[in-house]
Amino acid sequence: MGVKLTKDDFKDVLKELMDPIAQEHRDFIAEEIKKRVEDLKAEMKKPKEPRIEVTDQAEEDPKGGFKSLSHFALDIAKAAKSGYRHISPELEKWEKMTKAAGSPSANESSDEAGGYLIPDEFRQDLLLAVEQKNEILKRCTAIPMKTSTIKIPYVNGFDESGGLVYGGVEWKWIDEEEQRTATKPKYGRITLTLKKVAGLAYTSDEILEDSPISMENILKNGFRDGLNFQLDKVFLRGSGAGQPLGILNAPCLVTVAKESGQSANTIVFANVAKMYSRISDPNNAVWFANIDCFPQLASMSVAVGSGGSVVWLPANAAAGRPYDTLFGRPLIWCKHCSTLGTVGDIILCDWSQYLVGQKSGPGAYGKFDTSIHLKFDYDQTAFKFTFRVDGQPWWPSALTPPHGSNTLSPFVALATRS
Repeated sequence: MGVKLTKDDFKDVLKELMDPIAQEHRDFIAEEIKKRVEDLKAEMKKPKEPRIEVTDQAEEDPKGGFKSLSHFALDIAKAAKSGYRHISPELEKWEKMTKAAGSPSANESSDEAGGYLIPDEFRQDLLLAVEQKNEILKRCTAIPMKTSTIKIPYVNGFDESGGLVYGGVEWKWIDEEEQRTATKPKYGRITLTLKKVAGLAYTSDEILEDSPISMENILKNGFRDGLNFQLDKVFLRGSGAGQPLGILNAPCLVTVAKESGQSANTIVFANVAKMYSRISDPNNAVWFANIDCFPQLASMSVAVGSGGSVVWLPANAAAGRPYDTLFGRPLIWCKHCSTLGTVGDIILCDWSQYLVGQKSGPGAYGKFDTSIHLKFDYDQTAFKFTFRVDGQPWWPSALTPPHGSNTLSPFVALATRS
């Protein structure tokens, strides 16, 4: 039977063998350990290199990896011309990003039209240009909308003739121990539902191939001016059916009657004075008028004794620049105001009481679409920009004050003079 060695027996044998070797080389081992420690200390004293993380720049780029709006549009047009078989690396990456974010991207159901969400910076540039140029939009109360429909509350207190405010709050002087009458405010709600408006522009194949810079101006200026035109139109004259409700069709509009015996197609001083007396908040009011009204305003006068004087032009009359205010409030010429003599030719507006709902969040304001088939026989490519918006006055009706028979409103127009 062989001898069975334990773990301790192995340790004793190993120690017997290693001790002579350790004794012989201990100086070398000590020197090597010292050197390693010094190297480690020196390494720790070195400044650390900045950590570089490699990321996909397109994910953080508000332009989505595109150099310009025309670059974006050109890539979409080229993709359309290939039946979406050949898509640029930038467009392919942008499509994946928008889909990953939960937003629809390319229109895959048809090879005749393709739509892509506009990168944030290009969308913001377009809308900022619209807001800067639009005299109405920048004065309205903006309502960001994450959903297609939103209900906005208002205090239903538009009849103060019974001594009530907020539709049901009444203050009374009471005697000691007299029972108090319970009152409470009334509320209502208006509904904003986003409507979609689309602008269409055409570019020739030559511009697409030879002059992307020219296409940039066509797209930016064309869509900006076209959208401004439509917004002015619907905020003033919109029917509310499939489009915003304009102030001229709103139930809260106050219309001031013409003067007795007043001639057709005229504006007299009494007209604008009475309009001013019906505005709910003169401090926020702005006049909007068709340029057709200018001759009437320029000749508008007020009787003084047996004579009269012009009330709108400066003292040196035609030699000076006409005033751009009326009763101290700005006067803005607008081509969407009615022609002279009809309702809406001159309006006094407090636009802060007009609500404008705009789509917010991913996919806001729709897509940028293109079609090579719409004008195929003309060698033109169509580009379409969609914008989602709704608007209507915050007031459901004019306000009846506690005294007097004349109602007040944030929107006041002059009745037809014919």
